[in-house]
Amino acid sequence: SLEVGGAERHVVDLAAALCRKGHEVEVACSVAGGLAQRLEEAGVPLRPLTERLVKRRVSPAYARGVGRLLREKRFDLVHAHIYASAVAAAIATRKTGPRLVITEHTEASWQTWWTRRVSRWAHGRAAHTIAVSTPIRRRLIGKDRVPPERVSLIPNAVIPADDDPPDLSGTLPDGWLEGPLVGVVARLQPEKGVATFLKAAARVSKASPEARFLVVGDGPLREELLGLAGRLGMEDRVRFLGYRTDARALIGLLDVLVVPSLTEGSPLIVLEAMAAGVPVVASAVGGIPDQARHGEEGLLVPPGDPEALAGAMGELLRDPS
Repeated sequence: SLEVGGAERHVVDLAAALCRKGHEVEVACSVAGGLAQRLEEAGVPLRPLTERLVKRRVSPAYARGVGRLLREKRFDLVHAHIYASAVAAAIATRKTGPRLVITEHTEASWQTWWTRRVSRWAHGRAAHTIAVSTPIRRRLIGKDRVPPERVSLIPNAVIPADDDPPDLSGTLPDGWLEGPLVGVVARLQPEKGVATFLKAAARVSKASPEARFLVVGDGPLREELLGLAGRLGMEDRVRFLGYRTDARALIGLLDVLVVPSLTEGSPLIVLEAMAAGVPVVASAVGGIPDQARHGEEGLLVPPGDPEALAGAMGELLRDPS
């Protein structure tokens, strides 16, 4: 889809960059979403192909939609991102059609033996595969049996954010921006580890009562996480801002950005914080150690460990320089 997410933003930025270089690009997806406007602004045609979201599954309807698109126009390359789209593109190009390239954005820890088998077939159909992190490249070669010479490691990158300040009028209580501000920017789903962040924040607030905490993003765990914040006694110290179109600008207001993920690919948020000069505390999972070395570009901690996370957050708050 074009709902807000790291891989989806990667696709939008890549399509816009290719257009600027003079290539003709179209973006196809199962359904559109919040990032569609950015494609429109970049002049990139968008083709939603199904009536409902296709995620982590094989969809014959999605594959037929890709096939129709390939028959309508002559494309030189199909570049697929994420499991459902990779499989649909592999099906659509299996007999004739342009060459297929797949970019893998995650280690796909959710996969079963069957989806792993389907993924292996899709990668076997591809002319080349791009991995966005070292662990993903190892997975492709070791589990998906992609020959090493057909896998390239290309780390994610970000386009610098605009300098426009975020509009927080009426959003935060008076004085919230005067003390230390620690934040998470993530979709509220289990693998993002926001519950771990809230537990760590409760520990930090005891030693640094002036610290305040932001959660930027929305998702299925919102109500559950609001309840957890209440049980931790953090109602007055945590604000859930929901989905924000200016999330990248909000990062610049933070004293510390936390990435408490339990699993990850190569998250753009780490790069955006670094580009904004904001210190990062992150879980040492997926491609994050490729992006930030412990004690150099950030502080890394084990995933799912509130005590370790609180220790790293507190270390930065105690030593602003």
